[in-house]
This record gives sequence, structure tokens and C-alpha cells, in this order.
Amino acid sequence: MRFKLPLIPQDKANHFIYGIVIYFITNLVFGVFIAVMIGVIAGIGKEVYDELHDNHTSDWKDAAVTMAGVLLGVLLTIL
Repeated sequence: MRFKLPLIPQDKANHFIYGIVIYFITNLVFGVFIAVMIGVIAGIGKEVYDELHDNHTSDWKDAAVTMAGVLLGVLLTIL
């Protein structure tokens, strides 16, 4: 039996990984709450930056995927 996994666009996969990395690094220094806040700010801030610069493309889904990476980091931390 073969399973076909859904393909995730490279951009979304990168945002997810960045969310996890941002969370784990900041959690080591500041703790869970601050790490979540920094992850959320980083995800939204990146999209605001993209919106303000003509040669970048802003997508709210990128911010959501970054925050999903942060959420996975939180789940891995508390479980």
C-alpha cells in the first residue's frame, strides 16, 4: 500500500521551521511565554515588512504557518 503525502510549498515549510527554531532558541533564554510572544511578533513582523517593500510578497498564511511552528514547539516543550 502506498500513501501519497501532501506536498507543502517550500516557502510554507521554511516558515514552519523558522517558527520552531525561533521558539526553541528564545525559550532557552526567556521562557515559554516570552518565546511565544517573540514567535508571533516575528511571524507578523515579517509579513508587515513584506507588505511595505515592493520586491516582497506578503501572505497572511505565512504568518499563520510560522505561528503553527511556534505552537508545535510549545507542545513539544510541555509534553
